[in-house]
Amino acid sequence: MAVSTGAPRQALAATIPPIPLRRRLYGFGSIYGKTIRDSRLAFIIAAGLFGSLPLALGAALGTVFPTPEARLEVDKLVGSLPAAMVNLFGNATLMGPKLGTLGGYMSWKYGALFALGAGVWSILALSGTLAGEAARGSLDFVAAAPFGKRRIALEKLAAHLTLLWLVMAVIAVMIFVSSNAFGDAALGDPIPLGGCIGFALWVGFIALCFGGLAFALAPLLGRAGSAAVAGVVMVALWVASGLDIGGALAAVSPFHWTVNHIPLVGFYDWTGLAAVGVVAVIFLALGVELFQRRDLGVTTGLSLPSLPKDVLGVRGPVARAFGDQLPRTLAWGLGMGLMGGLLASLVGSFASQVGGDTTISQAFATIFPGYNFASAGGWLQLYIAIFYIAAGFAAVTFVSKWASDETEGRLEEVLASPMSRARWVIAGGVSAVAAVVLMTAIVAVAIGVGASAGGASAGDALVGSASLGFYAVAIVGIGFAVGGLLRTSLAAEITALVVVATYLIDLLAPALKLPDWFHQLALTAHMGQPMIGQWDVPGVIACLVLAVGGILVGAWGVTRRDINR
Repeated sequence: MAVSTGAPRQALAATIPPIPLRRRLYGFGSIYGKTIRDSRLAFIIAAGLFGSLPLALGAALGTVFPTPEARLEVDKLVGSLPAAMVNLFGNATLMGPKLGTLGGYMSWKYGALFALGAGVWSILALSGTLAGEAARGSLDFVAAAPFGKRRIALEKLAAHLTLLWLVMAVIAVMIFVSSNAFGDAALGDPIPLGGCIGFALWVGFIALCFGGLAFALAPLLGRAGSAAVAGVVMVALWVASGLDIGGALAAVSPFHWTVNHIPLVGFYDWTGLAAVGVVAVIFLALGVELFQRRDLGVTTGLSLPSLPKDVLGVRGPVARAFGDQLPRTLAWGLGMGLMGGLLASLVGSFASQVGGDTTISQAFATIFPGYNFASAGGWLQLYIAIFYIAAGFAAVTFVSKWASDETEGRLEEVLASPMSRARWVIAGGVSAVAAVVLMTAIVAVAIGVGASAGGASAGDALVGSASLGFYAVAIVGIGFAVGGLLRTSLAAEITALVVVATYLIDLLAPALKLPDWFHQLALTAHMGQPMIGQWDVPGVIACLVLAVGGILVGAWGVTRRDINR
């Protein structure tokens, strides 16, 4: 029998059908597509957070400051603030009378939040997209394929750029919709699309500048070291620019270069913005070249201190699960604690000023009835929605980490030991709740330290921080129920959507005068005002019921379905 051994290679290759573009984008056939797919949860969180905030601000401003007289009060209140606090958050002097518009209020009060939040996301993503996989060893398999290292770096970088600018597009669209739907044209609230795009470009370039720094340092310092250095540099340059300290340090700050770029009120500084973009491109190009020239996973060893063995998962399933959760627990706790501590320290002097000035105190009491602005808790209550959504997304990441046992194929090995499926779920649930408790404790301590440094009372705020934990454990319960009953691959995504929906309902329902029953669907609407000592006990009980019940339902559900489905 004759056997043909000379069949052309092209004929054999032709039998393999090409991968459709839709499947490539979903993660099959390209490094770019797989990175997009792996980053979908981060995209949902970022788009939900940054996209919902402009809607909430637009709806709230018309309710809180509905008249020209009320808008003038904004200027007076900002003028009465300590100069350090005013300049740290934005160039109120340049905005002048436009500070009372929706664009001015959003730029001054929340502009830094947009930039710093996007910067943190970009730092975490770009510090780990190559260095994280190299440290785990998964990048070795990709590098063994017929792809050059430069192509690997470029495709992974392109994936992050795609998602980042999609989120920036969401920000621009939501600001445009919010300002025109909720704003008062007679008061100058509507913002042109060009201004919205200019603001999104500023946020995106700031994020890429510091994310690019982390990307450039990652081949040298590893994921933890590069993220830490880039994060510290970002905060230091923001503070140096806002407080006008540091001399040369402020001069090299991208925040200082763009201090006159306030597009939401019609002020543009394209030269300063272009300088930030050029620095970002330089950092990104440097990161690609350093990755190309260095061995995979070889760094200088700058990283966080090693964890003690008792928290690394060597004492049973709960310890193993908690050890897995601990790094992200510390990251969320320190991040939220930094924000809470900074706010508490800044409002200290202002709280004292408000408490000692009858005129200012009465003005605040008229605009924000029921708040005690002589304490740090009263001021932090104004920002509670931001803390809630951050705590909710922290809980989403805890759910995602638990779900990764199944989605990444480790669960079969875990269940090969003397462990039942239900015990696996309950152990994961207990560890996630413990992670929430630790994160909340870090935030409470940071608020207390910040308030003490600023000379404000933070007793109620310390206790009120527990409300963040109650809300987060409820979200954990929902995620475990979804993962147990349906699929763990859907748990984090569905839970993230619940967090976004809760945030929107709680903030938009009162502003749009929607029915009360609709507002009650938001879990955060049942928390009261915990930062000033006013608790809604039924809401707390509901959070605990959702937490315990969700974990138990998930344990029951996972015993009734196949693994990895």
